[in-house]
Amino acid sequence: MNISKEKIRQLRMSKGWPQEQLALASGLSVRTVQRVESEGAASLNTAMSLAATFEVDVSELQQIHQFETSRKQKLQYGLYIGLVILTLSLATQPIQLPNDPYSTYMNFMSYFLAGLSILIMTPSVISTFKHKRYFALVLASIGTPLSTMLAIGVLYLLLGLSKPMWELFTLGVGGVCLLLMSLKEFNKSK
Repeated sequence: MNISKEKIRQLRMSKGWPQEQLALASGLSVRTVQRVESEGAASLNTAMSLAATFEVDVSELQQIHQFETSRKQKLQYGLYIGLVILTLSLATQPIQLPNDPYSTYMNFMSYFLAGLSILIMTPSVISTFKHKRYFALVLASIGTPLSTMLAIGVLYLLLGLSKPMWELFTLGVGGVCLLLMSLKEFNKSK
């Protein structure tokens, strides 16, 4: 069972106990307490012993961990969504024609979408730097635009608007691989 290692550490520190004292109070081994605080993994009996020791419900030991995971995933999605929007706004840059209000409008929309994508990505990039996930950020920054271009190319192909370009297809498949690698890097536990 997964429990919040931060919550366990926080409860232990609030009592001013070292890990050895928590082990003694809960009837667990010091190694078990160390494993719970480093990995967040515990058997049901271990979780129940810790909950009884801290006089809390077992579900309280899980709440923070679930919140952190969902927040981390939301930040990840923000990065990918922002990169997709940025790719689309840059790929659809219109040709600026003189005295043409439509091309001026489209140009404005393209810049607006680029700015919006940067706003969406900013919390994710800050979090990535905070957690030192540089490699995952690089993989996402390369893989997401290539994957997006692959999706656009496949859509154009299905609509009959273009012929297959195998070189671009290969780049897109490589982008999907980089995208999957970035997801794996982001999901590695620190």
